[in-house]
Amino acid sequence: MVNTHIVSQEFAYHEPRSLAEAVSLLQSHGFSARVLAGGTDLLVQMKLGKVQPQHLVYISKIPELRFLAESEGLRLGPLVFHRDLEKSPVVREKFTALFEAARSVTSVQIRNMGTLGGNLCHASPAADSAPALIALGAQIKIAGSAGVRMLPLEDFFIGPGKTDLKPGELLAEIQVPDPGPASGSAFLKLTRVAADLAKVNAAAFIQRENEVCRECRIASGSVAPTPVHLKQAEAVLRGKRFDEDLCRLAGEKAAEEIQPITDIRSTAWYRREVIKVLVRDVLKQAWVRASRA
Repeated sequence: MVNTHIVSQEFAYHEPRSLAEAVSLLQSHGFSARVLAGGTDLLVQMKLGKVQPQHLVYISKIPELRFLAESEGLRLGPLVFHRDLEKSPVVREKFTALFEAARSVTSVQIRNMGTLGGNLCHASPAADSAPALIALGAQIKIAGSAGVRMLPLEDFFIGPGKTDLKPGELLAEIQVPDPGPASGSAFLKLTRVAADLAKVNAAAFIQRENEVCRECRIASGSVAPTPVHLKQAEAVLRGKRFDEDLCRLAGEKAAEEIQPITDIRSTAWYRREVIKVLVRDVLKQAWVRASRA
């Protein structure tokens, strides 16, 4: 039978109007339910027959999940569009890595439909928003029938397409701490063509004190089963006088930390070589921005 890429399976459709109602629906239907927001990932999978949910819980009519606010840092609802992040002056000026990651997401049409929460919950190892948010020290709020729990974003991903969400739980908020003075961040991505998933991406955050790297965080995507926090690479710079050699050493350490595979977009060998360059360059960009802060 020819796959016409039309959604043909039957499912029950639910349209909650509050977070509590959405959580109740997810709790009732468990693993047979999937959350629908922008649909840029889920609907494609349904058309290809890769997932066949019995219940769709459409959350885009819940106003308490759509917000972008500067409050002791940055507070983001899961229904924030990539385009919202791209157009926000606050995100561009203070959380630059996230701005650059949002801007790199395929096309304007997708950025106008795809949500930040959906991008994170899809849990693609190649997601662009995840490394930027990890480098910026983001935490997430998860709501469920048992209440609310907080989790560092880097601990949210447990495998390709798998997160720490339990049945009946929903991502409710992304919190990014204030970067503080004399800080800067950057995101870089290498692809086959412009509108494509990353072969490799990398993000960095730096806080400087004169010529010393006081704080550093580095993360990367498409180089391991999940977006990865490169703790050994960032330790190369932390507390030391920033220079080109340290950036190069951090890139080499990153190549040792990652667990790349060979797939249709790249080879494992190429990814190990490229991460050296991306980490070096993203650190240098973040440092320059920190000098302007």
